[in-house]
Amino acid sequence: MRKIFSCIIVLCLILSVCPAFSNEYWNDEAYKLIDETVKAHVPTFPDVNFSIKDAKYSALVEDITEEYFEGNGADGHVQKTQKVKDYTKAIQTAIDDANKAGGGKVIIPAEAGATKANPTVYYTGSIELKSNVNLHLEEGTELRFVRNISNKYYPMVLTSFEGNDTYNYASPIRAFHAKNIALTGKGTLNPQADPYNWQAWKRGSFGFPNQATVVDVLVKEWSDKAAPIARRILTDGVTPPPEKIPTMKIDWDNLDNVEYVDTPKDVKPLRSLLRPCTIETYACENILLEGIRIINSPMWEVHPLRSRYILVRRLEIDSHGSNNDGVNPESCSYVVIENCSFSTGDDCIAIKSGKNRDGYNRGKTGGEVCENIIIRNCIFADGHGGVTCGSECTGGIRNVFAHDNHFDSMELQQVLRFKTNSYRGGLIENIYFRDNTVAKCSNALMFGETQYTLGSAQDKEGDLGPYTPQLKNVYMSNITAGKPDSPVMAKNAVYWTAYERAPMTNINVKDVTVYGVQNAISLSNVKNFVLENVKISLVDKPAELITYNTNAITISDVKLSAGGKDYDLKEGTKVTLPDDFDKSKEAILTGTITTKDGVFASGKGSVNAYLDRGRLEEGSKAPVITPFKAEVKSAGEGKYTFKVSVSLKDKPDYQYAYRPDTEAENMNRGNHILSVVATGETYDQNTWNYNVKCKADK
Repeated sequence: MRKIFSCIIVLCLILSVCPAFSNEYWNDEAYKLIDETVKAHVPTFPDVNFSIKDAKYSALVEDITEEYFEGNGADGHVQKTQKVKDYTKAIQTAIDDANKAGGGKVIIPAEAGATKANPTVYYTGSIELKSNVNLHLEEGTELRFVRNISNKYYPMVLTSFEGNDTYNYASPIRAFHAKNIALTGKGTLNPQADPYNWQAWKRGSFGFPNQATVVDVLVKEWSDKAAPIARRILTDGVTPPPEKIPTMKIDWDNLDNVEYVDTPKDVKPLRSLLRPCTIETYACENILLEGIRIINSPMWEVHPLRSRYILVRRLEIDSHGSNNDGVNPESCSYVVIENCSFSTGDDCIAIKSGKNRDGYNRGKTGGEVCENIIIRNCIFADGHGGVTCGSECTGGIRNVFAHDNHFDSMELQQVLRFKTNSYRGGLIENIYFRDNTVAKCSNALMFGETQYTLGSAQDKEGDLGPYTPQLKNVYMSNITAGKPDSPVMAKNAVYWTAYERAPMTNINVKDVTVYGVQNAISLSNVKNFVLENVKISLVDKPAELITYNTNAITISDVKLSAGGKDYDLKEGTKVTLPDDFDKSKEAILTGTITTKDGVFASGKGSVNAYLDRGRLEEGSKAPVITPFKAEVKSAGEGKYTFKVSVSLKDKPDYQYAYRPDTEAENMNRGNHILSVVATGETYDQNTWNYNVKCKADK
């Protein structure tokens, strides 16, 4: 029998200069609070049923012509039609009646003998859930959403697309400012997306238009330039928008209190090419999604948006189109996802909080964080990431617990995934991942990148964004991946890469056994990386442990000399320079670093300062983050001094990095964030950030 594993790496190490984090691999108090809060808000409903087969609702069923597309045998498409019965009015009227009656269950019944493979089919357009209503799909039913892509069947509503706020097509199942809602049963939701219907817009395939033209307007013209939401109108290109449209304001004390404004008369709607999610709840609370199956989604399958108190359980998600993420809570709080199965064309679960400037401005300055989430007892098959944070995470993500899940597919790229960049920014913190098992995955068990899309064909952003990402406090423990006779076969066990000026901080891996990966650990710009009792076996080659920035470095005695005055700095220090400070003069930054490596000053280690400054105004140039390289000299055994000249002259085209602790002040023009970074090929990167405030230009 061929020997599969060439050697075992046994790493029983603690490589950290921050021992306070090394033993904190779970937070029972926070976990219990999330669990109990969601349980306390699971909706209940009056024992009153409304069947769409009742005479009142049956009379509302209409005969319509469904229009759809198929391939023409070449690289193009042809339109087809078929006669179907449309249940949109029947289902929606039953929901409205249940809501007006104070609540109840709206039943989509199955005919005798119906099964998942041979279901009772109901064609429908978009359906809106209302407060105190449970829409229940009996086993053997299938809601098949018509492929007539128009505002008649999918009205224009307030929503978002990949984290950017806009008005667009309604989701097949949607709720808006609703409380106590549910979608339950064992039936199927089938929006009928395929390469020729909805999905063709992704890349402009088969002669269809490309969604990129609309995405560019949404991101670059509307979001980045802070266009009012009321002017971001996407329609089918034929149907006029409604006279009044809702604003983004949410009154959590009274969700019925929706603010409307007149639709601007001077706005010419843009024809939408943006696909809706299958299920979306906007500004809702007390939500239960249970038991249903989702296939053939146009976009993300389940998208709670700016909502709270959400229980998602026993869903079967099997949809492999482009951007077919499974469950994506965005800017939500208190979410439990349990006992679900995922096989998707993108991330299985992706936690999000808005994208770029919209994400930063949503709800309040700094954005709306997505927080307090539990993921447990789920099965993950195909997907880009199993449990993912990002990439649209400008408002931040925190307090995520994932445990007792199982991951098994060579079509699953990453098990635990983090992704963002300097356009999307965000603070991601307090991620707990324990007691999970992995059979197979293709790329990495633990994968993090704050340079998302860098070097790829889709990378059009680069490191020019205004929101430097921050990722800290990740705890992975008690994980088994693969078996001695069945390797996991991933490319990497752990892979992390970040910007030098903003390293990932406090990444902790404990009691993890991995059988059969190509590479063990690769780190670039990671501060306080901890390994405890980690065992990794490699497939068919000698062991290689590739680590960067893992030996302890400290920065101390930092001083800023500016305007004839010295300012002593500690991490996070704020300095206010006098109003008459001459910004044309350079400031001098000095300090001391300590490291055990004796060759730091001979070219294998370095100290850099990075300066983020000014507010990005409309019409300005791309933001610039300016680096300054320090001169480093030996100062005795294990100690080195550094000195760097930094220009504090204000320029209006500069923009601050996103610093969650001080963003309200730092985003003012005239403020500066100064980051001091000590790093090297084999050194722990230590970064200290200082806020320097001086008088802004008029």
